Amino acid sequence: MDNKPPLGRSLSPVPNQFRRPVINAPEIIMNNSVYLISFKLWEAATGEKIFSEDSFAPKLDTPLIPDNNFVSPQQQQQRSYVMQARDPMKSRSLQKKMTECSKQELDIIFNSLYPSLNELVFDQSANFVIQKLCETATEEQQQKFLKFFLSDLNNIVDHSIACRVLQRFIETTQKENIEKLFNALKPNLMSLCLSQNGNHIVQRFVMSLPSKLNVIIDAILPSVVPLAIDNCGCRIVQRLFDQYKIEQLESIVAEVMRNAVELATNQYGNYVVQYILASNKHEHISNLLKAFKGRFYQFSLHKFASNVIEKCIRGASEEERMEIFPEIIGSAPDFNATRISTMVEDQFGNYVIQRIIEFGTEEQQTAIYNVVFDNYQKLEGIQYSKHVLLKLQHLGYKF
Repeated sequence: MDNKPPLGRSLSPVPNQFRRPVINAPEIIMNNSVYLISFKLWEAATGEKIFSEDSFAPKLDTPLIPDNNFVSPQQQQQRSYVMQARDPMKSRSLQKKMTECSKQELDIIFNSLYPSLNELVFDQSANFVIQKLCETATEEQQQKFLKFFLSDLNNIVDHSIACRVLQRFIETTQKENIEKLFNALKPNLMSLCLSQNGNHIVQRFVMSLPSKLNVIIDAILPSVVPLAIDNCGCRIVQRLFDQYKIEQLESIVAEVMRNAVELATNQYGNYVVQYILASNKHEHISNLLKAFKGRFYQFSLHKFASNVIEKCIRGASEEERMEIFPEIIGSAPDFNATRISTMVEDQFGNYVIQRIIEFGTEEQQTAIYNVVFDNYQKLEGIQYSKHVLLKLQHLGYKF
């Protein structure tokens, strides 16, 4: 008799209930499928009755589905920074952290946020974090920023939030990078000047690229007047006067001079004319005075042109003032009391009258005083007249 134990049976002297069960080969090998455990062991472990092989097979043969929701520590960190950047409160904390943390941590933040730039630059909170990254970016990171901006430049320039990020990049990056952006946008420079958001980018070019001044002037020169009377465009012209000497802008000045009457009465154009007057170049002041001759009284009562006339009076020579003032208030012995009274009461004209009191002759000052004195009770109760009354009182006139 063969004393060998049955195949698979345990030799351990442990009581029967703890012995390893005999594995029946046909039970675990069927149709070339291998079960990991036997039916009986499954029943013993789970208490679940197996009635057929078919019902048991799916439990063991169903392949494991990979967990696509698995997130690596690096991805978790990346998501965390993106969420912080987008949260209004956490965004501020992250910006503060970026001013205090190490360069290594800044690199981690950059690498975490860079893959989501196409969303973050348009985000109301995250854009401030990206602007902060522009300030601290290394040369290599600046190149990545540049590549991103160039890939979606038109949409970024035209967006009220994203264009702020681009502005900050222009303010903090190397000149070579700014020139690449300028060259990419140069074909659309005029339309950008008139754009509510794009004009800010052109202003940054004006400030950052003096070598491109003539290119910018050539681009806008045929449209100086449309620019000067536009809410956005006038900012470009004013920025040019702010940034460069007037001698460098003579071609623009000449175009403004040719259209001075139209521009002086425009709500935006008058500021451009005032910039020329503020340069105190007498040649330009004289040319403007010639252009306005015959309109000084009319312009003195105008909401926008009155500002220009005030500056003309300040910048004019004494001889030129003696031509301007008689046109506005008349001359001895026939000073125009009606005009004087009208201007003293007017919300715009009163400022020009104050300039005539300031720079005029004693005879002209007295003529204004006589009109004011004769109408004192009426004028005393008018808001705009009070400025003129005070001006005369400072000169010693009594009421």
